[in-house]
Amino acid sequence: MKTSVFSLFLLAALAACTPPDLGIVSFRSRNDRGPHQPGSGAHDGRTGPGDPGAFPEIKLDTTLYFSAVRFPEGYDWQRDTAYGSVPFELLLYKDFEPVLALPSGADACFVPDPDRHHLLSGHLYTERMADGATRIGRDGVELFRFAGREYLVGLLEDGEDLLTLSRPAKGPGFSFRRNGEALIVRTDGAPFGDLADPSYATTGALYRDQGAVCFCFTAGSGAGRTFYAVRDGQESLLDGLPPGAPVLDLKLRQGEALALQDPVRGCRLGEGRIWPLPTGYAVTGRFADGAGFYSGYLDAQGGPLRLCGEEAALYRTSQGTFAVSADGAGTVRWYGPESGQEALPCRFLTPACASFPGGVPWLALTPRDTQRHPFVRAGTRVREVDINGYVSGLAVTVSRLAPK
Repeated sequence: MKTSVFSLFLLAALAACTPPDLGIVSFRSRNDRGPHQPGSGAHDGRTGPGDPGAFPEIKLDTTLYFSAVRFPEGYDWQRDTAYGSVPFELLLYKDFEPVLALPSGADACFVPDPDRHHLLSGHLYTERMADGATRIGRDGVELFRFAGREYLVGLLEDGEDLLTLSRPAKGPGFSFRRNGEALIVRTDGAPFGDLADPSYATTGALYRDQGAVCFCFTAGSGAGRTFYAVRDGQESLLDGLPPGAPVLDLKLRQGEALALQDPVRGCRLGEGRIWPLPTGYAVTGRFADGAGFYSGYLDAQGGPLRLCGEEAALYRTSQGTFAVSADGAGTVRWYGPESGQEALPCRFLTPACASFPGGVPWLALTPRDTQRHPFVRAGTRVREVDINGYVSGLAVTVSRLAPK
């Protein structure tokens, strides 16, 4: 099943731009089925890069979930002298109240690594490689395991089922599974996106478009590199993209494959991501200038616009574009409509330690001073978490109550 060109330069509506400078091209499948029909899993209402939802002006009720790792008092976990041998607890909090405390052990389906903790729908999903297998758990209970050492790049709930997209710990390839049972296995290629990429939302490289479960991947290398989209387990070759095209990001939205190519508006990109919006698109990335690279964005208002000179985690919301950077000395800064710098030297462990609901920065930070506790910052409000350890990630969920 191949996919052909539908509309070569979709972003022509962006201000003051000629289409060939925009870097994003789009394609529609010849046998596009239109809106997803029931039968391949219930759509649960969550949004992803292909299903961005709307941003109405409404009153909101906010709930904070965060995961944390607690070590025994007196153990200096930041020195990492006994990693893997010291017991720990994995914690889940809801609005600063602990709802789970999971002790480590040989049979546990989790490890202390922050990038192996995933908050989704109020649950804490975890992954662990042990004894030649990969274990996937939810709230401390192992759901399934499969042979091989792999790490998750996509995680999507589908009714009572759990869909995963994973890559080998070493080498190319990937596996798409339902409840641990392989649906697609390739020994070559690499998916676009992962669970640490804010532009792919909380579900990572797996997401929904028109109700279908989707992801994109590339195979081959150099001039022979080719590009594919997958919808509900069916692969489509994107033959509108020539082999070897300089594609930085590839996402599906409303039946179209959106490809971000370098350069963008005449600017070189070291890396870049597409952010589908309710109306139009935005691009974030590392843009080149005469002095090197800067973290910035472009959208319908113009650009590329600079956020900061540092390499940073980039986030796009209806209130604007934000960046969080952390250097080797522990200086943490955030940029955007609301900018600031943390007074204490801290660790910003993963991009999952930041969120910007309503344009307010929510940050989970861990002081480098082991005598201090980790804390969550929401704008100017700060609250400590009374543990010897760190907060590994946060998720701010917003309930829609009523129109303003």
